[in-house]
Amino acid sequence: MIRVPWRTWRNVAYVSLVAIAVVLIIVWWPELAKIWREQAFTFMGAVIVVFFATLVQARNFLTFLDTGNRLRVWPFVRVWALGALANYVAPLQPGIAVRVAWLARRDISVATSLLATWRQLVASCWVALAGLPIGLLLTGDPRGRWPALILSLLWLIVFLMRQILLRWLDRMKHPAWLVRRKQLLHRAATGITLSGLVGVILQYALGTLLLYWVYSRFGATIGLGQALVMTCLVYVSSMVAVLPGNLGVTEAIYMLGGHGFGLEVATAGALAILIRVAHVAANMIIALAGVRFARGVRSGHE
Repeated sequence: MIRVPWRTWRNVAYVSLVAIAVVLIIVWWPELAKIWREQAFTFMGAVIVVFFATLVQARNFLTFLDTGNRLRVWPFVRVWALGALANYVAPLQPGIAVRVAWLARRDISVATSLLATWRQLVASCWVALAGLPIGLLLTGDPRGRWPALILSLLWLIVFLMRQILLRWLDRMKHPAWLVRRKQLLHRAATGITLSGLVGVILQYALGTLLLYWVYSRFGATIGLGQALVMTCLVYVSSMVAVLPGNLGVTEAIYMLGGHGFGLEVATAGALAILIRVAHVAANMIIALAGVRFARGVRSGHE
């Protein structure tokens, strides 16, 4: 029996999703074009929100970066935007490698960069785990109370487990191979400051605002609770992006949400594509603005 590598299945799935998307756009083009013309203002608002969300994410990373080198936020925002665009090239977030390489040129070790990435992911998971029950309760649906309670208990368990882990690391004396890495493990479990957490919360608030704005403009019956739940699902699913840019998974969340909020399939598809293009456009604007800014600085020094 021939065993097909999982990468082959992944590539086939990616190509299939792109082909299906192209076919659907061709089939629904007249209706999609009409919707996008009517939602030009919505698109502009989405680009603005994504623009600021990218600024916040880049600033959060620098907050989690444990180094004596002081880095300016704006040059790194451009790198973050380039990394976000690089995520569309390959799976599993190759944008991380872009950031690590840029920081390495500024004498920041790969281990330090990866630790900052780890801290940001942990903080994001922690905030998402708190945001889901809050969003479920804000919906006002009685069916969401028990899941909200279970998620709240899980959030509390994760918090307590972190405290137990830190105490265990302080007392650990064997095995020797793990003791030698105790400092690294301790750094991985700490370094999440209040400022960093506030930044991640602001990131989720901007994501909630984005979805509430777009869905409302498309005529969907959405509340802040539903928008917060969808934001948490999108961010968590993007952390382990098996496909480039998490293509297909994010759109499925948007379209299923749109269908649940009363939108037609074509309208939900137009909405999902609009958000995707807004994300690409915002990051391209930041990247190009960074290039012009860098050229202007070099010209001023000449």
